[in-house]
Amino acid sequence: MKRDHLSECGGCGSRRPFFLCNLRLRGIYRRLCPSCVLKNHPGSFCPVCFEVYSDFPPPSHQRLLCFKCPSISHLACAGTPANAHPGARYQCPPCSSPNFSFFSNARPNSNPAIDRESALALVAACRIASASMNKAAAVARVEAERRVKEASLARKRAREALERLAYVASKDKDSKVVAASVAADHRTKSTRDASAAVSSQKRLKGNNLGSNGVFSGRPVSVQLQHSQINNGSED
Repeated sequence: MKRDHLSECGGCGSRRPFFLCNLRLRGIYRRLCPSCVLKNHPGSFCPVCFEVYSDFPPPSHQRLLCFKCPSISHLACAGTPANAHPGARYQCPPCSSPNFSFFSNARPNSNPAIDRESALALVAACRIASASMNKAAAVARVEAERRVKEASLARKRAREALERLAYVASKDKDSKVVAASVAADHRTKSTRDASAAVSSQKRLKGNNLGSNGVFSGRPVSVQLQHSQINNGSED
């Protein structure tokens, strides 16, 4: 916020920094003079006696509603007898005069003293601004607690996701180790089978050699038959 905005009203532009109020208006933090504070909260106080309605406005038989704005005045503060009944078409002071101001917008160099009516308006504006900031603080506290809970939940979910990722990575590593072990066993078995086949072929080749070391070229079954015939002839 600029320095000029800290010393002037954000509504009417009046420059009396020691009479400006900080409040939250329609979700925005503003710095307004007492008159602008009261004009923006017409249903929160009586515009005649400046009594602030803390919880509830006066009962229906003790109040008058402005037919141009939400302002609520005490029936006893209405003034004229024509307005002194609930069904009258009552206008609050701000609606009855276009240039009406709840607070005297004197120049900064003038006498800083204020009259009784302006003092009452200042007190009412300060009470309304204080209630507004209290509500804003309560809302901010609730929002902060909500965000803390969301952050805690997000942290918990992130931790669970990391644990799940570590578990999946461990299972994947174990499956790779098992697959590598199976592949090694398969390679060992293949090598063993190949060695057995080579040994078998060597034995068959040795059996096919003659007594003089020459390969006979006949199958083993034929050789066996020939050997049996020779054995019978000798008998």
